[in-house]
Amino acid sequence: MAGAELGFAPFQAMQSFAVINGKPNIWGDALPALLWSRGFKIKEWFDDEDAPKKAFCRITRPDGEEIERTFSLEDARKAALLGKQGPWQQYQKRMLQMRARAFAARDGAADVLRGMHVAEEVQDYQVVTARQVPAEGPNLAARLAGPAETSEGFNAVHNTEISDEGEDQPSDSSPETPASDSPPCPDAGDTFPGDRAPAGDAETAGSAEPNGDEGTGPAVDVIAWADKLIEDLPFWKPEQIAALESDRKELAKFAILKATDIKKARDLETAILAAKEG
Repeated sequence: MAGAELGFAPFQAMQSFAVINGKPNIWGDALPALLWSRGFKIKEWFDDEDAPKKAFCRITRPDGEEIERTFSLEDARKAALLGKQGPWQQYQKRMLQMRARAFAARDGAADVLRGMHVAEEVQDYQVVTARQVPAEGPNLAARLAGPAETSEGFNAVHNTEISDEGEDQPSDSSPETPASDSPPCPDAGDTFPGDRAPAGDAETAGSAEPNGDEGTGPAVDVIAWADKLIEDLPFWKPEQIAALESDRKELAKFAILKATDIKKARDLETAILAAKEG
């Protein structure tokens, strides 16, 4: 397929390409043959035929433009090629010629090469190994579901931490008692709505059973919670109502209330609106 892009017949392509680092590269006499077939002219020479230190290559395009490139022993030394085992030890003159030719062809006949590199140049590239990408770690759900010693300091129950012994401990062993004019705050260790099973009916929902996990604390009676709020809201200050509407735990309770007793939830919403307007 690579040869077909450059106009080579199948068997000619097999003879004219070298696969290096997984990519096909034009090789050997195929490069000048390709350029000559497209009307290019190539002239190559050395500064000293017996002991060359620099190779020259001039390519003349069909429109007459000339592109000349060189490659010297100093260039090879800077590229750490002179000490390499193989052609650079055995055929140094030839390798200088191939490098000058490759540079001139790539710069002067890129429209013919179509991105193909020259094998004699590419084979001297240092192989770059693939970067090791770390395996993706488990997502949050998997980490929460794992054993306590690998749960990274927290578990599915909010406001609890994992102690060194692997047991759930409250994040604050001596919580402050809220002021009398502050909105009610649920006990630490209450579960989020998604942590408990859906209630079967309105009668059992108001007093949901604890989930049995050690350290989670008793479940909250959302019906009694709502009745208490409806009773107290007329006496609340605006900042207390604002705190209620932004408290995550209070919002979680209200979500459970809506799922279990929609009428009670609407009554609570009405009481909140009335308190805000009053």
